[in-house]
Amino acid sequence: MQSSIFQQRNAVEYLILSLSLCLGVMSTALASPLYAIYVTQWHLSTTEVGYAFITYMIGVVFSLLFLNGLAGKHGYKKEVMLGLFINIMALAYSALANNIWHLCTSRFLIGIASGLLTTATMNGLSDKYPFPNKAKAGKLSSIVTVIGFSLGPIFGGLVADSSQTPLSTPYWIVCAGSIVVFLACFGIRYQHQTSHKLIKPRMWNTPKTSENKRIFWPYALAASACFGVFSLYAALAGSMLAQLPLPKSATLTGLSISIILFISTIVQMTCKGMKESLSLSFGMILLTLGCLGLILLQLTHANLWLAISIISIGIGHGLSLNPAYYLIDKISRAENPAIFSTFLLVGYQGTIWPILLSSKLIDLYGYLVSLSVFAGLVIAIFAWVAIQIRSH
Repeated sequence: MQSSIFQQRNAVEYLILSLSLCLGVMSTALASPLYAIYVTQWHLSTTEVGYAFITYMIGVVFSLLFLNGLAGKHGYKKEVMLGLFINIMALAYSALANNIWHLCTSRFLIGIASGLLTTATMNGLSDKYPFPNKAKAGKLSSIVTVIGFSLGPIFGGLVADSSQTPLSTPYWIVCAGSIVVFLACFGIRYQHQTSHKLIKPRMWNTPKTSENKRIFWPYALAASACFGVFSLYAALAGSMLAQLPLPKSATLTGLSISIILFISTIVQMTCKGMKESLSLSFGMILLTLGCLGLILLQLTHANLWLAISIISIGIGHGLSLNPAYYLIDKISRAENPAIFSTFLLVGYQGTIWPILLSSKLIDLYGYLVSLSVFAGLVIAIFAWVAIQIRSH
């Protein structure tokens, strides 16, 4: 009886931590369908939209570099609550922003909150995992993350289209939800104890054993390319859809982004038993096809290629990320929890530099050249990863 009550409380606390993670990543994706509205109302260029998109990732990188020791020092509960508090402030700032610089600043703060929430909740979700097989905690955390990302664009688009203040109302609603979850976090039972295994936090933490290093780098770079492919679509979806014979709305833009992540979630849930190397190999192939589909979309302006690229990217995203999260979480638990922060640090580079380069190339040479260069970079990374997987 006592064991049953304990499991039920663990399940409730797991739900609170899952909602914290969902709201953190949802806040980062909330602005994706709004960029087309920002362009129209604020008269922004593609490069400026790129700046707004990547500043939150710069905030994430800042958090992973300089704040990744907070959970080890103070415990994941306090780090989750700090992340939610910063997220609440940043969402309010986003709602009040009236120019690109204020928006970029608020996005930077959202990035810091997202970095704190992602690393802390991963530890918390592993600790409070209410199901028998704890080895699967990393895969379920990956699914929770993708669900949060997928809810952001569709929610932002729907609220924007139904509101007279599309650039503020979505932020205020998510801000209110974050306040509720922040208050719920006080009920999480957690007594932080300094472990004898605690390693002094550093900015850069990679596996020590040669076997784990051989796993870490291919999967980290594959995740970077995976994040990059999705981020490119999320940043440019509004502009690309505007060129097609489709209704112009933030809801449609948000839906197209969310469909990718919903497909990714379904794939991760149904393909959990697939061998990790096989899953990543198929995922890389489909992500490459998704990039080629975006190029053909620009050449033909046919809705068919839009559908093919969305489906390919969605399936490839799920097949690539699920084994990466699982294996890196396994390595982190075996060696050092901070390794997961370094994995995210490497992975999130794919959402900064390629997006910044692509936005600049679009302003200079157009979508076709930019997408071709991006696809070439993705293919090069995937080729290297495939060679590493095959050799090891």
